[in-house]
This record gives sequence, structure tokens and C-alpha cells, in this order.
Amino acid sequence: MIMESKVRSSIGVYNKFSHFVYQQIVNNEKVLELLTVALEENGVKRDEARLKLYQLLKSDYKLLRSHNFRQLHFHFPNGDSFLRVHKPEKFGDNLFSIRESVRLANTEQRIVEGFEEGRIFNGYRFVYPVNKGQQALGSVEVSLSMGSIVDLLVELYPQNDFQFIISQDAVDSKLFKDMKNHYIPSVLTDGYYYDKAVFEKHLRDVNHRSLIDQAKTYSSKLKPLFDKKESFSQAVSIQGKDYIISFLSIKNFKDQHVAYLISSSRDNLLGTLLQNYATYFILIIVVSLFYIWNIYSEFTHKKELTYLSSTDFLTKLSNRNTFTENIQFEHAKSKSFNTTLSVILFDIDHFKKINDELGHNAGDDCLKELSELVSKKVRHTDTLARWGGEEFIILLPETPEESALKVAEAIRKAIESNAFSLNRTVTVSLGVAEIAPDDSNVDMVIARADEALYASKEAGRNKANAWSSLNVNF
Repeated sequence: MIMESKVRSSIGVYNKFSHFVYQQIVNNEKVLELLTVALEENGVKRDEARLKLYQLLKSDYKLLRSHNFRQLHFHFPNGDSFLRVHKPEKFGDNLFSIRESVRLANTEQRIVEGFEEGRIFNGYRFVYPVNKGQQALGSVEVSLSMGSIVDLLVELYPQNDFQFIISQDAVDSKLFKDMKNHYIPSVLTDGYYYDKAVFEKHLRDVNHRSLIDQAKTYSSKLKPLFDKKESFSQAVSIQGKDYIISFLSIKNFKDQHVAYLISSSRDNLLGTLLQNYATYFILIIVVSLFYIWNIYSEFTHKKELTYLSSTDFLTKLSNRNTFTENIQFEHAKSKSFNTTLSVILFDIDHFKKINDELGHNAGDDCLKELSELVSKKVRHTDTLARWGGEEFIILLPETPEESALKVAEAIRKAIESNAFSLNRTVTVSLGVAEIAPDDSNVDMVIARADEALYASKEAGRNKANAWSSLNVNF
């Protein structure tokens, strides 16, 4: 799926920020010296090394906590827990049987990352092998809690509600028995827990309380979707109000489904959706990346970070990720309420010639001017995005192909007649397509719009074509 590939890509960037934490806190001589003593000694000397390491890192851990990290954990090469800085009284238990990430980091001497339940907390974990020269000293783990991510999302998107549920099997098989009070059964479905601290913290300020109080009235519709252990969205009507609930599947580092992040928002079928309605895990990851960056570059405004993560730098339009999130949301909505949507895909004719003859700065100016012009031709409920290079795409919710073609033609004429700073006429070719009832994913309607765009180019450019009117089989 598109979302899965983007999540994997974002996690690759996320790794860089976690690695900075590793370098600054772990990879120093004092830490390595204490780990060496602990590994080579037993009894009192090992306990003394543990206490000294805890005292050394205690202030650093407080800093990590202030930046939404939850755990800092050291392990021996055989998998025994040496020091949980977040829970120093718990140590000595072997983790290899329940923490595959720790086993792999030590036995294969490689960095392991992913979501994983542990003996005390759940979280997104990075586990690093620690060595002093050729000597393996064990591994260290830093992790960001899902609760911290929910906190950030609630702050950035106060009109939406967010919750996190985790598989009971994932929790019960690993958690210390005295830690099980950290979880309570979910009201949405059997087999999942709420993270108690996250649930209770946000219950006080929940926007859509009826979705929790009336969960039994719609939970039966969710069960077959939960059973698939995949991401999904569901339209729900409670007391005359319509909602969209989105469930994003959270997978561990072995690519096994273990949890869901849940986002709920009001849905208005008359056309005006609540702003920032489609918040998925890819947004969570991107926002979290920049949030962690602030550990060594100072905090910038959180809403500015969100804007940067969802916006194309040059044109200030939505970027490809944001467009993908929006069209997936609208696709789920169209299936639930039997509505439609259309897509317009277009690019600038002979754009390479502009770059070659006038230079890339002129090409950039052309892209910016065109973006500003087209922005004025679409509705606030539409999504105009830069798809890549000189290619753009528009999502038109609740719009049939015939109406979308009229919008495309209006855009074509506006661009052709506009006085660009290049002092030459700029034209575009456009393709239009409507979602089909049997489309299994949004890639299909985008592909049809691309076929229609190709037909416009073949017909001489500066044209708009609807896919349904094509006479050529592609």
C-alpha cells in the first residue's frame, strides 16, 4: 500500500534523530567504562556500576522525558537487563525470549527498530549494539511512547480525538504482572486494551464523548474490520451526528499487527469538512521526527512543523503525502456514504524547454505563479497538490467526472490567458477521472487520470480530457 511505503520511508529518517540521542548519551568513555566493569564483575561491584551509571544518566534521562522519550534501557550481551533508567529497581531479567529486538541487536550486532511491547511500557524502539573496540558490551534502547505521540496530536489538532489500543496478546505475553494495571479493556472490541494513562488523560477533554459512551451501538460493525488487522476507516452516526473514525494499524519491527492508533472527527455530508480531518500514522511519524530534532536544534513552533511536513517547499501547496492521506480518507467516505470523487492530473507543457532556455530560477517562478493561480480556481474542500516536478493533482470530493472536466477546462483557459513573468505563454495538459465503485484503492483512479492526461498530450497538448470519453485503449 502507498501508506505503508511512506511509513517505511519516514522511519528511515526517524532513525537519524534517534541515533543522535544514542551518540550523545551512550557513546562516551564514562558510560563505556561502567558497562565494562558491570560486564566483567558480579555482585557488589556490578551493583555499584549500575548505581553510578544511573546517577550519571539521571539528568540526561529527565531531558529525554521532557522531549517525549519514555525509556532508556541497557542490556548485557546475553539479554539480561542491566539498567532501566526509567525503572532502576527492575533489573536482572532476561529479555531474549520476549524482546526479539534485544536478541537481534546483540546476536547480530545491528540496529533494530520498530514498535514493540515490553515488560513495563509499549513504544517505538531503537535498540543499538554497544561496543568498546572489539568487545561487545551489550545494547542500549531508547524509545518514544505512543502516549507521547497522542499528546502531541491532541495539542496540534484539538478538534479531533485520538486514542491508542493494543492487542491483549501482545501485552499479556510480555508485561510484568505488577504492570498490568497500566492497561484497561477497550470498549470498541474484544482482544484490545487501552493504554490506561493515555485513555484517562484525554477522556477529560474528549470532543466526541458519545463515541465512547455509545460504542456498543456500532462496535459490531467494526469487529470484522478489526479481525483483518489492517488499517480502515468507518463512518458512524450517533444521535443524529455523523463521524469518521480512522484506525491505523501499528506493526512491530517483525511486520506483525499489534495495535491501532485511532482518530475520530465530525463529518459533514453537506460539504464542509472539519479542518485537518485526515491525520494518519505517516503524519505522526513526520511530526515526531521534527519534534525529536528539537533536542539539539531548539524547538520551533509545533504548528509550523506540521505545516512544513505537509506542504511542498517551493509552491506552498499540499505535498504528495498530504494528498494521498486526503484521497484515502475521501475514498473511505465515498464508499460509506455512496458518494463520489474525481481527480484532475495535469502538468506544464514543454516545461523542460523553459528550464533549458530561461534557467531553473525561471522554471521555479513559473511553478510558483501557476500554483497561486490554480489555488484561486478550486474550492476550499478540494485538495490541490504538487505531484512531482511540473506535475500537479487536484482532489474534488463529491464531484462527478463531468463537473470535474469543467473545472479542468476553466483551469486550462486561466493558465493559457495568464501573463506569467516569463513573458511567454504557458499551457497545461489535463486528465480527469472519477472514482469507480469497484476501485479497490485510490491508485486506480489516479492511473485513469494519468491515461487521460497522456491522451491530452497525444492530441497536441493544451487540452483537457476525461477518461470516460477516451476512444483509445491504453
